[in-house]
Amino acid sequence: MSKKETAVFPFEKIIPSLSKFTADTYVLYTKTQNAHWNVIDRRFFQLHKFFEEIYEELAEGIDELAERIRMVGGNAPGSLKEFLKLTRIDEVSGLVDGQTAIAELYVDHLEMTKRALELIKEAQKIGDEGTADLIISRLRFHEKSAWMLLSHLEE
Repeated sequence: MSKKETAVFPFEKIIPSLSKFTADTYVLYTKTQNAHWNVIDRRFFQLHKFFEEIYEELAEGIDELAERIRMVGGNAPGSLKEFLKLTRIDEVSGLVDGQTAIAELYVDHLEMTKRALELIKEAQKIGDEGTADLIISRLRFHEKSAWMLLSHLEE
């Protein structure tokens, strides 16, 4: 069976953009998990739980995104090397100050909303409403996460 015959929906044109969005989501997941583990702040427990909620939702999103790539006939990126090659999100390692982590994650989620909007338009342009719908749900998640993060930054 050829690759084209295994695709459930033949929207191969969307695969590169969908793969980048998946890589961005994966690196943001890792960055959020790092903040969860290594945050230093007087609100440690609150932030620890808050970051955990965000990274768990990111993990679910990664799975949905990878499955969509497979549905449209592609191979989902699945290695750290692939994610790092495709991502546009900067990594952070080690101990992180709470306010710095919140600010960085806020900017990352805002950037993800912009990328989601671009990907939605691209998917709709080729008639891939399934991908557009999936990314709309990811857009809502990133908008909500950005709003919640921003609430921690306001005095």
